[in-house]
Amino acid sequence: MGENMENTFKELCQYIIDNIYSEVTMEKLENEFNYSKYYLIRLFKLYTGFTIKEFINTVKVLKTINPLLFTNDTILKIALMGGFNSQEYYSEKFQEIIGISPIKFRKEYSNIDLLNDVNDLKNKKDYLMNLNIYYENLLNISKNIEKNNKVKKLINN
Repeated sequence: MGENMENTFKELCQYIIDNIYSEVTMEKLENEFNYSKYYLIRLFKLYTGFTIKEFINTVKVLKTINPLLFTNDTILKIALMGGFNSQEYYSEKFQEIIGISPIKFRKEYSNIDLLNDVNDLKNKKDYLMNLNIYYENLLNISKNIEKNNKVKKLINN
């Protein structure tokens, strides 16, 4: 049963990542995996600590960082390209996940190579590197599952 749960979890993560720009709904996940949405929600939360919706929004937000930094596209255009239905919702989720608004993020980090202060430059590059590491960790979460007491308890029940 444990291996089956782990495989289901890996497939669930991969499906979400592969379909991140389409509307991933619980109904689609139920149909794709032939499990109830309650099972999938519990499974995902058990392995990641995230809800499925939090994971989806985090991946979407992190995928918008490059366009924010390296294009002149409007925030609305970036939000829509990132799979969000409105600039307001995108900005709310960006603020929640990154800690500042997309506008402030763009102003603060888009001209890193033009800064004169070496320490400031290093701090900003470190911040972006940490965001990239966080993003990579999310994308590789299914490969780095740690066994924990919760999983053992669920398997034994």
